[in-house]
Amino acid sequence: MKQYIIWMVLVMWSCSDGDHSGLDLENPRIKSALEKRKATYAQEILENCKREILDKAELYVDSVISAEINFQLSDSIVFPEKPIKPDWPGPIVVSETIKAKPIFKSRKLLLQRPPEK
Repeated sequence: MKQYIIWMVLVMWSCSDGDHSGLDLENPRIKSALEKRKATYAQEILENCKREILDKAELYVDSVISAEINFQLSDSIVFPEKPIKPDWPGPIVVSETIKAKPIFKSRKLLLQRPPEK
């Protein structure tokens, strides 16, 4: 029980509003440390920004160079020209040595009408 009371007194004493050196921004040491950290942070942000810009620029330049190389390669391939369309040879002449066989044996069958129902 004594330990509990001593512990409570210490907690009350540490939490009391007394004259203690807290975070006072007017303190010259704190002010200089804060300015130093601000400058370091700003330098980090600037370096990250420069690095990102350089990465993007490298990607852009690489893509432009790649496109130029592809264009040069495709430009050097020579495709043959389209052949010229030949002139019309004229009508096709079939010699009279070949005779066609008749389809029907008699001409009468061809002229007859089918029976009506």
